[in-house]
Amino acid sequence: MPLTEKQVNYVARLARIRLDPESAAQMTVHLDAVLEYMTQLNELNTDDIQPTMHVVALNVPLRADEVRPSLPLGETLKNAPDVRDNMFEVPRIMDGGEH
Repeated sequence: MPLTEKQVNYVARLARIRLDPESAAQMTVHLDAVLEYMTQLNELNTDDIQPTMHVVALNVPLRADEVRPSLPLGETLKNAPDVRDNMFEVPRIMDGGEH
């Protein structure tokens, strides 16, 4: 089923990306091609292939978790550009970006 421009605009809105009509049309073609390729990959027989997380084996040394005291609040917040109620204050990413 081909991807629609309405679906592309919906995904763009979720990703907080503004697409003009020309870009939306172009993106619809590109994303539809990607989804068509994924459909082709789904047709491959993978019955005898073991699932893997990585192509090569990884030997990652891990350390044991250790409970330690945190930094004091004042030390943590001292370089923050904006602090409110003993928390980092950051710009909103929803509803227009106001604080």
